Amino acid sequence: MHNINQFMNKKYNLDYKVDPSFQCTKYVKAHNENNFTKHSYKDHIVRADLCSSLISILFNTNNIDTSLYSIKKFIDKSDDPAKLQFCIKIDNESNVTEEFLKKISKYKSNFVIISSPKGRGYLDLWQWINFLYKISSRKSKFVMNISDEMYVNEDKWDKLLEKYLNLTDDRIFRLRTSVYKNRNYSTLFECGYAPDTTAIYSRKYIELQGDFSPCFGPDNGQQFVAYYLATINYPRHYQFLRDFVIETISFKGQGTNKGLEGESRNQRLVDNYLLWINMFKFKFQSIYLKRARKIQVEILKFNFPDINIVDNIFKQRFELRYTDENNRKNIVLKLSYKISKIKHLWHNISKINFFKWHTGYDRPLIYGVLTHICVKFLKKFPKLKSAKKTSNPILIRVIDNFSDKSLKINKSINSRIRVLEKFKIMEFTIFIIAIILLIVIFVATFPSFKTNLLILNQRFKIIKIYSRKNSFIISNNKIDQSKTVVIRGD
Repeated sequence: MHNINQFMNKKYNLDYKVDPSFQCTKYVKAHNENNFTKHSYKDHIVRADLCSSLISILFNTNNIDTSLYSIKKFIDKSDDPAKLQFCIKIDNESNVTEEFLKKISKYKSNFVIISSPKGRGYLDLWQWINFLYKISSRKSKFVMNISDEMYVNEDKWDKLLEKYLNLTDDRIFRLRTSVYKNRNYSTLFECGYAPDTTAIYSRKYIELQGDFSPCFGPDNGQQFVAYYLATINYPRHYQFLRDFVIETISFKGQGTNKGLEGESRNQRLVDNYLLWINMFKFKFQSIYLKRARKIQVEILKFNFPDINIVDNIFKQRFELRYTDENNRKNIVLKLSYKISKIKHLWHNISKINFFKWHTGYDRPLIYGVLTHICVKFLKKFPKLKSAKKTSNPILIRVIDNFSDKSLKINKSINSRIRVLEKFKIMEFTIFIIAIILLIVIFVATFPSFKTNLLILNQRFKIIKIYSRKNSFIISNNKIDQSKTVVIRGD
């Protein structure tokens, strides 16, 4: 038992940092080459680090077929494959790497492939996106994080992308292209479950932050940053958010957890939920807010070069010194990246109902909280059971018979002795008898107490234990994200 707990603690240590150099090999191929060269992760390779590419496309894979299909789509639909750089992490199990390199060597694009141990797999994939970003070309104008199942829809999409190069003078922006691209975010929580999964970032947008995310996951993390950018100057008219929705470029294959069933699916639910809780921790949300402030500060520096800005890390804020419109000098404006711990704690507590906030359905609060506790502390997904209907409701018949007979007796006696009806004596007597009868039944049927409660609830509708609020799932293959739409009723 101790060994199992030790393994679980190691597996779910979400502060664990991957060493990208451990048993890691980097393979590089330029668009005009037919073979890969072999290097260590930290080697500086000009053909990779300073590749004159339009965009660096980053993803993890352990599936050769799906990733090859995705790469081929990106290349075939481009006007100039030489402008594309693919940065890919693949597990170095058996001969997978060699087979993968052999099959992609014929493509006339730029590649940086990292081959390393699988490690903890899914739990650490977000870290590899950061590592891939670090070895991508510093000359790439755009950078994008995708899954190995995604591919672009439009022909000559790279020519379309080039039109956005000078979208802003400071080149700090991201292009929203996913199924959620038109969504406005009213709460921080939405950024977790509905991030823009296929955003294309200007290189400078990510460069200012250092990487994609300090924890799981890259797309969620960037949505947090965008949310803070949208709200840090509220309610002023000017907004620092640099999101631009575009209709000219779109993608297919947006989805997660595809093909998982049974125990594998439940395990992924556990992993996702633990990672989800982790990214809402105070320390990470503080980092996301600071990243948003960094972007805000850079925008200010670009537009107002005379402003003096310093980072006061001890007080967790940027301090701006400027001269105002009345020529008053050295006025200090404080841009804090400190988050209220009380508000943050309350936000997280208010969202622990697993069913309401993580499945789209509303079950009773107690079930949502218990599921949260089970997943967080036991690292397993509970098996949910529905209420069983009984085929022999003797308890219901006893109650119904008592009700019918007591009602008849009450009417018969009250019609003869009016004083009893006036003072409700018979009603009170029957009530006392009913209490005694219920106590006797409770004692006699105690082993079946839970079953009897369910039977009573089924008969008298005391509480809606297993009911869901009116929600409906509609399948829709045009929406790749989940191929379903959950519609909530009143």
